[in-house]
Amino acid sequence: MMSRSIAKPARRNFLKAAGIAIALPTLESVAAPRSRSPREPMRMVCIGSALGIHPDAFFPTSSGPNFELSPTLQPLSGVRGEFTVFSHLDHPAIYSKHGATSSFLSGVGGQVPAGANTSMDQIAADHVGYATRFPSLHVSLGGSLGCSWTKSGIKVREDSDPRDLFNKLFVRDSAAAAKARQLQLEEQGSILDLVGEQAKRFERRANPSDKQKLDEYVTAIREAEAKLQGMKRWIKLPKPIVSYEIEGTPHSGMDYEFLSPLMFDLLFLAIQSDSSRVFTAGFGMHNHAIEFDGVKDGYHTLSHHGNLPDRLRQLQLIDRFYIDQMARLVQKLKDAPLGERGNGTLLDQTMVMFGSGMGDAARHSNRNLPVVLAGGGLKHHGHLDCQQASGRQTPLNNLYTSMLQNFGVDIDRFNGATGTIHFG
Repeated sequence: MMSRSIAKPARRNFLKAAGIAIALPTLESVAAPRSRSPREPMRMVCIGSALGIHPDAFFPTSSGPNFELSPTLQPLSGVRGEFTVFSHLDHPAIYSKHGATSSFLSGVGGQVPAGANTSMDQIAADHVGYATRFPSLHVSLGGSLGCSWTKSGIKVREDSDPRDLFNKLFVRDSAAAAKARQLQLEEQGSILDLVGEQAKRFERRANPSDKQKLDEYVTAIREAEAKLQGMKRWIKLPKPIVSYEIEGTPHSGMDYEFLSPLMFDLLFLAIQSDSSRVFTAGFGMHNHAIEFDGVKDGYHTLSHHGNLPDRLRQLQLIDRFYIDQMARLVQKLKDAPLGERGNGTLLDQTMVMFGSGMGDAARHSNRNLPVVLAGGGLKHHGHLDCQQASGRQTPLNNLYTSMLQNFGVDIDRFNGATGTIHFG
């Protein structure tokens, strides 16, 4: 539930939630053949803010399970015990100001070899593969976060309009469109076969330096081949059936009161229908005025508030809205029982993280990143201060290592992590 009324009266109920019906038994009967684990699969949702969160209103002043919620974290009051707030986590090698957004989920920046900046969500997506229709899904409002990177060093594309995500998830293609898509995949497969053979011929006479480049090229070809095969498995299988109505249209791309609830409701439906198990959802960087009551200045301008009371007030409305959207998703997952698929709720099997590669945007600081992790069947800490005895901060990749392990990935250290975060 939202902590304050933010929707315009004419569109407050633009989603007819009561009409939502997921045909899960049908989904299970038409799912692609695969070995099924008796354990309900884990999911992961990574929510990002390109311009961080104002630290003075975000970080709690007390630690432990009974910590006092800060003003920005108040929307999470209804799910206490289901999340951990972390302080003094960051990516120690990142000092790239706004450029750190692209490093948020990897902790790796700068010019690096292809694949060295693979993001944690894509490690998880590779673990799932095409056991679901989409190995991962990505959507961002107000601009791209650009923080998801494949093992071949390619930035993952994000949907910029949740309505496009709806079409991808639930709108069935016509027979003609499906046939055309099948032919397109076949043509792409033939091209990959051709370039693969050419790469093998070049490799026989390449010098060591060229062989390294060819190895990266061949890796990208193999990744594309696996993707094509996975897509072919699902192209003839029907998409989930949902009764879901969207009324009205947003005023603009800045109409977050319309677009953001839609974005997170679609992620919930995608989780519930097992369309994917790995998701990123973002709020990008821009300097437009977001359409909230009480907000009149550009977002980037507000992030450089200069401690002016009116700018801080506007910025904190935006920050609180972001946490409110996370809390709303967490509550929906907590209210959704697993039913015949197992005991507990969807929240027990879904990790929902909010964070940013930017700490204090007013100072362009990449230190002490705002991070909250909910769900996932973890025993949560309340507020966990991760400052080390030496005064140093703990690498955020330690948390990512723990998240990947909880997801089921066999990994000891993710991208230079020095350990893990213990939930017990």
